[in-house]
Amino acid sequence: MIKVMKRVIKILVCLFVIQTQFVQGQDMQFTQFYSSPVYLNPAFTGANVCSRVSLAYRNQWPGTKRAYQSYLLSVDHYFHKPKLGAGLIMGVDEAGSGNLRTTIINPSFAYEVRINRGFSIRAGFQPGITIKSINFGNLLFGDQLSRGGGLAGAKSITTVETPVQTKAFFDMGAGMLFYTANYWGGFSLSHINQPNESFYELEQKLPMKISVHGGAKFQLNPEEKDLSLKRSISTVVHYRGQNEYDQFDIGLYYSQSMFTMGFWYRGIPGLKAYKPGYSNDDAIAAIIGLQAPRMSVGYSYDVTISKLMGLTQGAHEVTLSFQICDPRKVKVKHALISCPKF
Repeated sequence: MIKVMKRVIKILVCLFVIQTQFVQGQDMQFTQFYSSPVYLNPAFTGANVCSRVSLAYRNQWPGTKRAYQSYLLSVDHYFHKPKLGAGLIMGVDEAGSGNLRTTIINPSFAYEVRINRGFSIRAGFQPGITIKSINFGNLLFGDQLSRGGGLAGAKSITTVETPVQTKAFFDMGAGMLFYTANYWGGFSLSHINQPNESFYELEQKLPMKISVHGGAKFQLNPEEKDLSLKRSISTVVHYRGQNEYDQFDIGLYYSQSMFTMGFWYRGIPGLKAYKPGYSNDDAIAAIIGLQAPRMSVGYSYDVTISKLMGLTQGAHEVTLSFQICDPRKVKVKHALISCPKF
């Protein structure tokens, strides 16, 4: 009886994780989203001094078996004469014991318009392919228990005819950015075409996601000539909404020379609750980063502050960004966005 109860609990956990992935967690989420800016908004494509390669890994809720693990690679470059940025994003998100996997392959393009010496606008477009797959053979269903297929010592027989299901579809996103030397703001739309992501004949549209983000950078000692002694503070906000679910991030970064430290809060307390008695508080995060002329590396840890506190063990995230050239030896010919790199 105890073994059966344990298996029933596993079933409930699996169903919870799958439901969360399909309904609430449609997209990969990163705390250090400015370390993968092309994923945040295609208008960031090419908004750098040199060609850029960015890597990100996130292990969310390690306290829950095989909850969420995300891997992201992005490459982008800026072509000066046509004022065009081009890039490519490849990412994999894995969730749950059923190996629910989402793979994205998204080319990205952006065009820059300089309104005057201090103000520029960027528009981005991101077509791509999304591939979803799940292995139902790794899951345990109720009728398997009732007929003894899932008991110890017995052969487990899946209840579906095709254990592994795969779905591929075209996906489209776009975005815009408005920025000066010390201020920036923008928005992006993902899944504009709302593709059907159902594994079967039923229609299950992927909800469109909207992201609004921006911030400001303030120099604490602007008169300082030594770059190693310059200090700055950046304030950043990010709102993301998809279907009925949304979140709001607000953060603060302190930077000096090669070192960056940041703190984030995620949630919408007092304004929205998805269920009576459950406040919309998600997590607080701490970020540390080191930045050299051609490379930057960051680490962040999310502390869960919702009612799942003590069960999820938060989230770990590591990012790495590399510039192909030495930016100190390149004459900047286009406007740069001063958002933090972590």
